[in-house]
Amino acid sequence: MLEHWYKEKRTLVDFRRGPLGPYFDGLAAHLRAKGYTRSGGRYVLGKSCLFNAFLIEHGVSRCKELSESLVDAFMEACHPCPFETGFRRDPKEQTRRALKHLFAYLVEIKAFTPPNPKPVLKPYTWLLDPFVQHLRVERGLSESALKYRCGQLSSFLESLGSGAGRERFKTLTAMSVEKLVRDHFRKSTSHPSSLSITLREFLHYCARHHYTQADFSSLVPSLRSYRHASLPKGMEDSRLESMLKSIPRDTAGGARDYAIILIMMAYGIRGISAAQLLLDDIDWHRARIRIRACKGGKEVVLPLVEAAGEAVVQYLKHRRTGTPYREVFLSVKAPFRPMNSMGISTMVRRYLVEAGVKTAGSGSRTLRHSWAIRALANDSPIKSIADVLGHRCIDTTFIYAKADLNSLREVALPWPGKD
Repeated sequence: MLEHWYKEKRTLVDFRRGPLGPYFDGLAAHLRAKGYTRSGGRYVLGKSCLFNAFLIEHGVSRCKELSESLVDAFMEACHPCPFETGFRRDPKEQTRRALKHLFAYLVEIKAFTPPNPKPVLKPYTWLLDPFVQHLRVERGLSESALKYRCGQLSSFLESLGSGAGRERFKTLTAMSVEKLVRDHFRKSTSHPSSLSITLREFLHYCARHHYTQADFSSLVPSLRSYRHASLPKGMEDSRLESMLKSIPRDTAGGARDYAIILIMMAYGIRGISAAQLLLDDIDWHRARIRIRACKGGKEVVLPLVEAAGEAVVQYLKHRRTGTPYREVFLSVKAPFRPMNSMGISTMVRRYLVEAGVKTAGSGSRTLRHSWAIRALANDSPIKSIADVLGHRCIDTTFIYAKADLNSLREVALPWPGKD
């Protein structure tokens, strides 16, 4: 099956030698079945062939002798120079991603058994693990939120060194904790408000379980935040239309992006809601669409806008068939996985820039704010807007009232004149 990707006999001979030689034909067939493009498939095979040559040079004769140290040594030999930020993508990361496809295939056909990773035990593992489990069970935080909180606390506890052990942790004093908190706020790259919430909750948890002498949560400064203090950032309809016109709808990627953006503009949904949209959520017979709940909101069922439905139909003509995923929007390149909210927001931001729209913090949230502001300008009731946006509490929706200039002009008081 290598002949599908390469024609020269010398290249084929080069592939079929060494410890990985017997598996390259199968890998080539696997990549073809997955729908990899010619350039994508040859990139994975090419890097894998270089890795095979590296193994031959280092005397590796069997696939079972592969190890993480060999991969690291190959990466250093293949990319000895550091990555320059001027390039669009890190070539070292691209090579590592290609090798991941190789190893995934070897594991799938049971030609290679990866070693069981040994758990990394830190001096503070005894404390961090149960706290993360508390957040997972009691607070119901998502895995992405848990990973973010864990990163914040790991760097904080890392500064304690051996003092994070069970015995020494209980000897912490208010003065030492205050100094640690102050230093951590100065060095951390996390948002101060988020970091403050995490540390206060963690220290309160420690006191409640008698891991510390007292409750030190009050030593963490609480940052003031005012409800509805910020102004939602929306865009004019002319700019949104300019962005839509810049999307090439004759390609698979363009048809997908056009459908995503049009749905977000039609319903004001978040990027994550577009990513989680399933084929079963669109009821074509009744012309309805279901938007799943996220961020503590509620699920809503709305009429299917004709333009949005037509855009989805045009995209489904390009959508990869035979995939196990029920999500509507998939990547247009193999291995055809569902899109995530970050990828959608990045895509929206790219089209805004290409259309010449320069808005600070622009992304998928901008489309949501624009929809709500436009609905208010058209005299839609605030309750109806809250229902479409999936807000459980109508107070959350009132932030958009500050951007309703027509209503604000009616309640504005005249400027007092001079006597």
